[in-house]
Amino acid sequence: MGSSECSKPPNSSSNQIQSAAMPFLPEEIVREIIGCLPPKALLRFRSVSRSWRSLIDSKQFIQLHLHNSLRSNTNLTLLVDSSRFYCVDLDSFNQLQVGDARIEPFSVKGSSNGLVLLTPTSGDIFLWNPAIRKQLKLAAQPPIPHRFFRFDYVQAIFALGYDSKHDDYKVVSVNQAVTGRDGNTFATETTIYSLKSNSWKKAKDFPYLLPRHTSRWGIYLNGALHTVAKHGDNPEMVIMAFDLGKEEHREIPLPEHSVGAIRGLESVEVMGGCLAAVVPGRKCSTEIWLMKEYGVKQSWMKLLQLDPPPRGDLRPLAFSKSGGEVLLNDDGMCLSWYDLKKKTAAIARVSGFSASFEAKADEPFFDTEVVVGSLVWPCVEEAHGPRKGVKEMKIKKRKVVS
Repeated sequence: MGSSECSKPPNSSSNQIQSAAMPFLPEEIVREIIGCLPPKALLRFRSVSRSWRSLIDSKQFIQLHLHNSLRSNTNLTLLVDSSRFYCVDLDSFNQLQVGDARIEPFSVKGSSNGLVLLTPTSGDIFLWNPAIRKQLKLAAQPPIPHRFFRFDYVQAIFALGYDSKHDDYKVVSVNQAVTGRDGNTFATETTIYSLKSNSWKKAKDFPYLLPRHTSRWGIYLNGALHTVAKHGDNPEMVIMAFDLGKEEHREIPLPEHSVGAIRGLESVEVMGGCLAAVVPGRKCSTEIWLMKEYGVKQSWMKLLQLDPPPRGDLRPLAFSKSGGEVLLNDDGMCLSWYDLKKKTAAIARVSGFSASFEAKADEPFFDTEVVVGSLVWPCVEEAHGPRKGVKEMKIKKRKVVS
């Protein structure tokens, strides 16, 4: 609408019609209509009326909106974590504003239901919802036990997930040290943070050997955190799932093709609401498999095959809006779209972002995380006021500088 139209006096007859019609529009119809909109629009619509504000802020609507976005594979944002931080809308592939969020390079450790886990070098831990521009500082994690510092190689890694059984968001931290020269003997300590209780507790020992130099181990899906790992003396990689409700480990059945593979599984991701496995194929190729029905071995299907394989670690990120292409992260050096019909790949270019460049000597140049846009925000106040150790911050808007 142009400025000349905005300056016109309101049309009284149209206003009367609108005011007369609105009370007869059932709330369930309004809820279904606006439940498919992006969070940015919903934040504006909170100003329409008190009833709309109450509806949009309700837990039922927030869950409906999240369910719609996950089911329709919409309202997705790609976080590009590098020396500079980018948010990219996956529908338009345009750069988005991140505001004044406190984000350091390589601090993104995963996401769940629109919440992002950040672990900056300060040692603090934050939850961040980029869609509603809120950030929450969590209670401090217990220090790494001194016994771990006796070993040459120690890694401390984090993951975030939602425990639907207890309606709680949890952060799982694993400290792991390789204790034997064979590389297969290790010591671990696992701690779990509950947002509901705002506290950390020690959990059962982590029985798997995680890949070295991994920054992302807990891929969230269906109430569990997933990763590839080794178990016992078995040289092959398995898919481990850590159930957040039971706080127990289990294994996910592998694709048939991966059994007996020389290199085993390379990684596991979530794409289009399904578990995705990157598997070394025959004759120097790399395959991506999808588990169409969670936990059912027979539901694995091969999505695509890259021949020759990519230059290094490959991460499938998301389907295109049409579903005909797959976005790939090639070893932290290149983003590309793979056309499932033509079986060809093309560089995915983002405005203000170099799509391909030389990697550093010992780490990827960028990492990526796909986040669903949601209104989810954990309640941090109780009847007696804010809980000790939890600090919530509003993030101001900031103009994007290309």
